[in-house]
Amino acid sequence: MKRIELIVGLIFFVVLSTYSKTTYIPTYLSYLHIVTGIDTLAVTNNLDTLELAEPEGMFMMRIDQEDVTSEKVKAIKRMKAAKGWATFGAVMGGVSTAFSRNSLQYMVRSAYTSSAARLATIFAEGAKEEQSLDIIVWIDNTSDGELMVCDMERGLTWWILPRQSMQLKLNNPDASQLRISDPQSHRVRYTTVLAGNKVTKWDIELETDDYWYSPVYREINAPHDDNNLLHYIRISKRDYEEVKMNKAEFKEIKKSLKKK
Repeated sequence: MKRIELIVGLIFFVVLSTYSKTTYIPTYLSYLHIVTGIDTLAVTNNLDTLELAEPEGMFMMRIDQEDVTSEKVKAIKRMKAAKGWATFGAVMGGVSTAFSRNSLQYMVRSAYTSSAARLATIFAEGAKEEQSLDIIVWIDNTSDGELMVCDMERGLTWWILPRQSMQLKLNNPDASQLRISDPQSHRVRYTTVLAGNKVTKWDIELETDDYWYSPVYREINAPHDDNNLLHYIRISKRDYEEVKMNKAEFKEIKKSLKKK
């Protein structure tokens, strides 16, 4: 029985180690919209920060989305690995339970299998949480008077003192509509905030200071060899733009880097 567990464990380890280097890269979307009477201001981008100022100097709005740091990538990988080993433990527990020689062994191994299965679910949920990035909306009162901020959907109201700031945490993704005015409602502004993000796992064949290069294969489960390689994706570290490259272009880049 121990020999079977060892063989299956080695197979599991080899599968996990098939791809030498991976990382997690974010995709962002941010949108801000301010209505000032008959005028409308709107901006959008695919970065982790977006700002828009009210034209008469009442306030400044900023969307801050969590950055994917090296520590964040490590945390996601730890959760994924823990989930994988817990799943493996549950499978092997089920195998060993089937070979139990007496009722006591059966009970112990059944309890182990059940616990490992529950842990795998917990770690899977934890990995999802790690891959969901926080979104914060900042409203800076840039005027000399108080501002009243009303959430038009939830019916909540906040006050911002002169030259002070407040923050709102959004869900991912989320949309928020706010009414911002002075206390007497002489100047009323309506704002719309849209934001969302996701984190995608990429296989990385080459990394430079400015880009990641990821190979794209014909099928996910196909052997990752040159026969099944379709092209490469170059991902910018500055704005996460994705550009498709053919094999020849990628080889030229590798050659140029070796010459440096």
